[in-house]
Amino acid sequence: MLSVKEYAARQGISVARVHQLIREGKVDAQKIGSSWVIDESELRREPPLSRPLSPANAWSFVYLLSGVEPENMEAKARWLLYRKRADLAESNAPAPLLASWLRKRAPVLALHANAADLADLRNDERVLLSGISDDRAGLSSEHEVEGYVDPELSKQLIREYLLVEAKNANVWLHLARVQADADGRAPLGLVLADLADRAGPRESQRVKELLSNR
Repeated sequence: MLSVKEYAARQGISVARVHQLIREGKVDAQKIGSSWVIDESELRREPPLSRPLSPANAWSFVYLLSGVEPENMEAKARWLLYRKRADLAESNAPAPLLASWLRKRAPVLALHANAADLADLRNDERVLLSGISDDRAGLSSEHEVEGYVDPELSKQLIREYLLVEAKNANVWLHLARVQADADGRAPLGLVLADLADRAGPRESQRVKELLSNR
């Protein structure tokens, strides 16, 4: 973990600017006592283009991108989501926008599994495949698994497959209860968000293609 001063020095910006980015939700930080600390992984993250949506609005936007109209929302919040959907459609680079807006949707664990266990994990009914592991992504993911798991089941899953946190992760588990769609797959909005988070050229291009095909 880095102090705000260390993070500022590594990024070549002022301490005041770091505090501003934390307030705006553009840098993830944790408060320990009276001080903020920042995980080193934030150094590798592209600066978000805008503030994230609240978790509730993020999930409403996920489902809107999946073809499900938001219900029981105030008019202002509903308008905001439709405006953001239009912004994505008009953008030549929608992935960074999407990653910025939906970054608070669910915690994610970066884990490592024995390669021999990946196929079983991919077929485990407790894991709803998404991101690179969803067939709509069109990306080879034989050596990786990504999906959503009920937080109450995550510890059991981690224990059974001997998953450990690691920088060389090959398993990404997003902690959230998610209802599969009529075809038994993750909502398309989650696939888009997960691909956008990776920020790679192939994933970003696939986000653009999937949005244009809707």
